[in-house]
Amino acid sequence: MDSKYDIKSTEIKLTPGCLIHFIGIGGSSMSGIAEIALHRGYKVTGSDRSDSNSTERLANLGAGIFIGHNENNLSEDCSLVVYTLAISDDNPEFTKALKNNIPVIERGAFLGALSREYKCSIAVSGTHGKTTTTSMLASVLIAGDMDPSIHVGGIIQTLGTNVKTGHGDLFVTEACEYHANFLNLSPQICIILNIEAEHLDFYKDLDDIKNAFKELANKVPSEGWLILCSDDKDTLDIAKHAHCNIATYGIEPLSTKIKNADGKFSVLHYNASEVTATGHHTDCVIDDGYEFSVCKNGEILVHTKLHVPGKHNMLNALATAAAADIAGCPSYGISEGLKQFKGAGRRYELVGKVNGAFIIDDYAHHPTEIKATVEAAHTTTSGKIWSVFQPHTYSRALNFHCEFCEAFKKSDFVIVTDIYAAREPFTDEISGESLAKEFSACGIDAVYIAEFKNIASYLKSKVQKDDTILLLGAGTVNHIAKLLKED
Repeated sequence: MDSKYDIKSTEIKLTPGCLIHFIGIGGSSMSGIAEIALHRGYKVTGSDRSDSNSTERLANLGAGIFIGHNENNLSEDCSLVVYTLAISDDNPEFTKALKNNIPVIERGAFLGALSREYKCSIAVSGTHGKTTTTSMLASVLIAGDMDPSIHVGGIIQTLGTNVKTGHGDLFVTEACEYHANFLNLSPQICIILNIEAEHLDFYKDLDDIKNAFKELANKVPSEGWLILCSDDKDTLDIAKHAHCNIATYGIEPLSTKIKNADGKFSVLHYNASEVTATGHHTDCVIDDGYEFSVCKNGEILVHTKLHVPGKHNMLNALATAAAADIAGCPSYGISEGLKQFKGAGRRYELVGKVNGAFIIDDYAHHPTEIKATVEAAHTTTSGKIWSVFQPHTYSRALNFHCEFCEAFKKSDFVIVTDIYAAREPFTDEISGESLAKEFSACGIDAVYIAEFKNIASYLKSKVQKDDTILLLGAGTVNHIAKLLKED
């Protein structure tokens, strides 16, 4: 999609009552943005290839929804068209907008424009953990009576939706690095969770990705805050390119203060202390996490308990506590919000059981994410771990095929499906079958099975009580749960 036609987000001149049309309105991010636009007083229409819970929700809120893309879906009185990068250049609604001189703007740029309607925006960025941390922050700010508006790329379990429209001055959003979309934001508080090589179909290499995060850090105003994970060196390096206040967080206390571009030292560090692993399993619940204290500059800020597994989630909780504290959230909100957090949709989500085995759906599609999920499963199950892996995009499978081998080392068995191409054209350079063979060569018990129904049949014949099945990938692998789970 060529962005040369796009209006700049800073040039948008809209007033409540204006009609905005969304092409691809049912997407996880687009649907949330459309709902916020409705809440801000704009009229909304939109189209998508098929109906969904998101389109139904928007219709109930007053949006005009069209199934299928057609130029007649675009009203003559439309003031702005918002599109996603997933649509083609010849999309009939997009081409009609250009023909009729209706301004068009990409989803991320419009999100940036919406965020500037709030006094304080908080951006949650990083290669991994954005959805979980944004959802945690939503839980904390709501518990602290801050009444924020929230935009997340996945479902917040406690809300049952990916968006919350509040009446306060806070706007919290997941800030995606793909196509450098997060550079459309101008956050007053910005979290960078971690930085790794990713989206190499867009970025050249890790240095290119780091440069994008440096630009993001530069967008935080001098009075604002950049919150960095002290356990990640590449993330800490970003501080020297920022001109704002620096806060850090990590499992351990920070021995050395960090300087920003102006030579100003970091003034806040949040870490965990008195950490105890907790957990119990029942027939329908996995509840594993940590009980710990959040310390601020060495002093206990709050004591809390986390009900989601994995040390990576304790890091996410520390990032959440730092952002909430800086934003003025009372300590009871931080403590209770973390205790109440039950996870985000498709992030280690228990979706059912079969033969007494737990079925876990997880969006993990990068090797680091998969390794963290498998290790979390390793701490929560007394049986075997059966990983079903649907690789997401050919470029990611090619760039990280060795890293995927390492990520699955703690799985007892791996089933690899066909690659979910997403936005990419077919290539015969790599396949699900060739990945499975490579896993086997690395000593992993792995097999390639193409059809979901055959995967379900295979698992039903093998898994036993207290085993864990991990459905891993950002595509459609979660559909296997319906074929597996018992009523």
